[in-house]
Amino acid sequence: MKALVVDHIHQAGINILNKYCDEVTIDIGLTSEEFAEKIKDYDIVIGRATHHTPRIEYPILEKAGQLKVIGIASVGLDRFDVEYATRKGVKLFNLPGVNAQSVAEHAFAMLLAMLRRIPLSYEHMKTGRWNNQGYTSAGELNGKTIGIIGLGDIGKKTCRIAKYGFQMNCFAYDPYITDEQADTVGAELVELEELLEVSDFIVIHAPLTKETYHMIGAKELGAMKSGVYLLNLGRGGIIDEEALLVAMTDGHVAAAALDVTEKEPLTESPLLSLPNFLCTPHIGGLTEDALRRAGIRVAIEALDAVGVKCIEKVEN
Repeated sequence: MKALVVDHIHQAGINILNKYCDEVTIDIGLTSEEFAEKIKDYDIVIGRATHHTPRIEYPILEKAGQLKVIGIASVGLDRFDVEYATRKGVKLFNLPGVNAQSVAEHAFAMLLAMLRRIPLSYEHMKTGRWNNQGYTSAGELNGKTIGIIGLGDIGKKTCRIAKYGFQMNCFAYDPYITDEQADTVGAELVELEELLEVSDFIVIHAPLTKETYHMIGAKELGAMKSGVYLLNLGRGGIIDEEALLVAMTDGHVAAAALDVTEKEPLTESPLLSLPNFLCTPHIGGLTEDALRRAGIRVAIEALDAVGVKCIEKVEN
């Protein structure tokens, strides 16, 4: 049994592969052509949804040889053609929910940083300005209303933190979730229009699809409460960033925080010049805990797919 690792995987997962495979090769940075040629000699390929892992689409599996499974040690599958892999006799899987806790916690890290003016006050301190009376417009989360767009694994965890950690009122919009499923985490399902109108804070955890591309544009921003806080930890492209700039400049949106942007990496944007804007480089799910969990889980599930049973257990 031979395994090829083409992206950065936690050592805990590598250790499991080494234990059960005859050979484990780590080769990060392969071009698509090199990848397509090399995989024919392996039973298992492990990657992630980053630029290090080539896109899995025609014709990259035309020389798949003995390859049986490709495990993606992350959540997104938008760069991979599952149907194409299946036609070639290769099982392609990802790890839904593996970093959900990390992303949900990052949402509140960003939200609290904006609400309590932490980046701005720190920048003032670095210039010698001790402005301890300058941030009295900061607010609290307790008792406020949060609207969550996308109530999947991450959205549910965000809702639990909001509901039971900060005693917030939780509304959610997700056309694929039932009222009963929302009720299990203390959320009330509403239409998007109502969510926009009633929420003090709006957090996006939706995937990028044809339906969600620019689903938050000028019209939707205008329908939000004046002074709303808006966060996107789903996928870049869901928010029309040009419209967001206008809504933030005129003060309708009090602050916005994005962990994902339509163009990544984001190095130039007028949004970056705004004092009420916060951005991180798509790091919401990248914690030691989540990466370890993903490494272990992808190794175990890949080995299981080729008929090798591990004594190790998937970590929660």
